Amino acid sequence: MSEPAFHADALRLFALLRRKDRAKAKALICRSLQSASIEFVHLKIMLPVIGLAGAAASRGEIPAGKSQAIFAEIHDLLADIRRRMTRSKELGLKTVIVGLPGEMHGAGLKLIGDWLWRDGWTVAMPPLDTSEAGVIQFVERQRPDMLALSCSLPRQAATARRIIRHLRAAEFTRPIWIGGMAINAYPELFPRTLADDTAPNIVDFSRRLATQFGYSTATPPDL
Repeated sequence: MSEPAFHADALRLFALLRRKDRAKAKALICRSLQSASIEFVHLKIMLPVIGLAGAAASRGEIPAGKSQAIFAEIHDLLADIRRRMTRSKELGLKTVIVGLPGEMHGAGLKLIGDWLWRDGWTVAMPPLDTSEAGVIQFVERQRPDMLALSCSLPRQAATARRIIRHLRAAEFTRPIWIGGMAINAYPELFPRTLADDTAPNIVDFSRRLATQFGYSTATPPDL
């Protein structure tokens, strides 16, 4: 099977992060934002880099300490991009976005949260090291209008199911979405989680969520 094609700037950025060249990495993102939309930069540069870094770390090609440093830089770059985003009028809607126990870095979750914040959502995220019981307590305290779970590993599907069953038993009736690499790779996991809906990518998620809740998403129509 051939390797997926990546935007040249995604490959450049990944190389710069591996070399710890923070200044050039920031300059690359700055140049990209001058010639393309924030959404394009997110989709074509940042998300591929998150995937490349995660895959390299899981294969042991990057030591744990260096992997943490790379993802710290990725979070800094995402924060730089967030500061350039224009937020739509507040919707009066709150979402909780959860990386299930076992999530390593949360960079993809941060990006998704930024897209929803851009559309006017209030976004809350528990810390990545939150336990299963802690996730349930966090959701119950926040009382969101929508819950989004990220399932990166197949084993997390069982965790999602337990969380969702507990919340439904406690009369949490709002929509629950689940997505992530494991759900995309193994679609048969989705019904096992008991979630209401899933989306294969952030573009589809943002558009379908806007339809579900009746607002206009800022996601560009040409994506």
